Amino acid sequence: MISPARNEGTVPGDPRAATPPMTPKARLFLWSFSVAMVVTAGAAFFMKVCDFFVTATTRGTDALASFLIPVLTYLIVAAGFFCLFGWAYLSGQFRDVEGPKYRMLQMQDEIDAREP
Repeated sequence: MISPARNEGTVPGDPRAATPPMTPKARLFLWSFSVAMVVTAGAAFFMKVCDFFVTATTRGTDALASFLIPVLTYLIVAAGFFCLFGWAYLSGQFRDVEGPKYRMLQMQDEIDAREP
């Protein structure tokens, strides 16, 4: 039986009402998998940047100038996206990713009910 407190704010027929919360084991797996993927991708990116710098410094200043601006631009853009992700996570934007679609459907039903 679903408790009434769990159903507050949900639309009738909402599949989230019958979905149990994530277990601690599943949450641990999700976090560890996510961290492993971010660390792996970050290590590969770091190795590629190091390879660029080695190539640039051993082949002369022309090689450094040819890719320094694109790499720095990429790093600045990536830092901006990381800041946006951090802000969204810390402000709770990812807590209820399913809710907006149900609220939208409920608002549409209310609008349809008002029309003659």
